[in-house]
Amino acid sequence: MSPIEIAAAINENLPMLKQGTLRFWGQWFGRPYDNMHQVVHCTSEGNKILLMFNEDETLTVTNPRDVGINKNAFFIQAADRVRWEWFSYGLPKTKSNLYFEEYENLGAHISVATNVDWHTPTYAPSLAEKAVEIL
Repeated sequence: MSPIEIAAAINENLPMLKQGTLRFWGQWFGRPYDNMHQVVHCTSEGNKILLMFNEDETLTVTNPRDVGINKNAFFIQAADRVRWEWFSYGLPKTKSNLYFEEYENLGAHISVATNVDWHTPTYAPSLAEKAVEIL
């Protein structure tokens, strides 16, 4: 499926789309099953899809491939890059409170960049895991 087709499939399945906790190449966003994320809209731009979530979070996936989209499953098996952006929960939604985690598939491993500044995160993404999944 092309990014345009993936975005259309996601939008067609709203609001029945799977909701839950996010993982990127096996790396949980937060603690396992600790938060609930809901996709509210999806668009495509060139080789990317942009998913908007209910708390004004944004997920950008570059070259998404092999997707599963329905009320019981949401995953993107492979991608070149995944960028998750969110506002610090409980604080005003300002530019200074906008954080990101960006995962890039470098072929042999996944690199991770972030601007999280309140602790030093430990990342261990795996190429054996799905690029994006909601559990």
